[in-house]
Order: sequence, then C-alpha cells, then structure tokens
Amino acid sequence: MELQDINNFVQTANEDQLKAFGFLGQWMMENVPKYCTCASKCSQNCELAKALGGALQAAGQKLQGQ
Repeated sequence: MELQDINNFVQTANEDQLKAFGFLGQWMMENVPKYCTCASKCSQNCELAKALGGALQAAGQKLQGQ
C-alpha cells in the first residue's frame, strides 16, 4: 500500500466508515497535544502522520457535505 491509498479509501468510503474516520480524527486532535510531546515533533514532520491527518480531514469534510 502507498500513502495515496488512504485518500482513495476516503473517496469511496460509506457513511459509517466516514463517521469512524471522523471519530478517529477528533480523538487525535484532542490527544496529540497531550501525548505527542517529544522534541522531534514527529506528528508534524512525519509523512505518514501528515497523510493520515489529511485523510481524516478529508473524511470529515466529505461527511459534512453529505
């Protein structure tokens, strides 16, 4: 699998899948500042974390648009 695969998944996700992604996105927004405190800021610099964050954001936008 490639990083783009998660975006492709979001584009074809059904409502329940989008809701699950939305929940995960909200959970991460609340918990990343609390638990991701290392000096490397990997949650901001890691390509994998950025791809996941983008996909979660796209899922939330798609869900709101339905």
